[in-house]
Amino acid sequence: MATGEWELREEDEYEFDLENPFTSPADEPIASLLDAEGHHAPSVSAAASAVRRDATGFISKVRFGGELAVHPRVAYLALNYVDRFLSKRQLPSEQQPWAPRLLAISCLSLAAKMQRVAAVSIADIQRDEEFMFDEASVRRMVRMVLGALEWRTRSVTPLAFLGFFLSACYPAPCHPTQVAAVKARAVDLLVRAQPEVKMAEFSPSVSAAAAVLAAAGEVAAENLQAFQAGVAACPFVNSDKLRECGEVLAAACGVGPVRGAASADTPVTVLGPHRSAASESDWTVGSAANGGGGEAKKRCMGPPSHWG
Repeated sequence: MATGEWELREEDEYEFDLENPFTSPADEPIASLLDAEGHHAPSVSAAASAVRRDATGFISKVRFGGELAVHPRVAYLALNYVDRFLSKRQLPSEQQPWAPRLLAISCLSLAAKMQRVAAVSIADIQRDEEFMFDEASVRRMVRMVLGALEWRTRSVTPLAFLGFFLSACYPAPCHPTQVAAVKARAVDLLVRAQPEVKMAEFSPSVSAAAAVLAAAGEVAAENLQAFQAGVAACPFVNSDKLRECGEVLAAACGVGPVRGAASADTPVTVLGPHRSAASESDWTVGSAANGGGGEAKKRCMGPPSHWG
């Protein structure tokens, strides 16, 4: 590759769908995602760094910057690249206070390319800054980001698991309009919660499951218990992490407690009734609310015929 270019290699020149990050259909899509998610999840220390905080601030400003606003999924992917980069490399922000902004601009530029949207104008998104980076500086930083990512630009994020959970957990008969509404709300919650540092403590699959339950509680409350049963039947979803993630989502997005999944005098969250340690076994694989765990387990354990 020429030293003055950062163009993606030919095999990477395609639209990157955040909900389907693989280049070709997998025989076992959920197994492939689970195998890959650990390699794409950011480290907690990186998420808590000052560089990440400053880069997040710049990305958020650009995302909500009126006529300069970038597509939410571009901002989402850009911050994911920031997190993955900082999990591998460190930037000396104290000696180079401009470094987080350069990292953010470079990740926005790369994310826009991968999402096949209009190119981010390097000049426009910096027009309110005291000093501006030229395109050559941004290209050099993009190459550094790509090196840290080992050219794996197709990130496995929580969005990639939404199709699985909706297929596995939604009770029959399927209502496409409601499924679409739950999915749209889950995406909104994940995008809004992404800057929260504590979200880095949870795997993409757990974050997706928590978002689906929170969205179902708001959009499809009558089916919430079926969603809870479906998620509980998934052996790869840790119930404690799921509950913790639901609490973080609620705090970050202002999601209120869901009523109706239990009696009015029982505290209920988007993850169902609070359970004691003694009753934790009731919330494991094969046992779910209202005895619906058997069918939910069948849906969750095998790849759905129509996944995604």
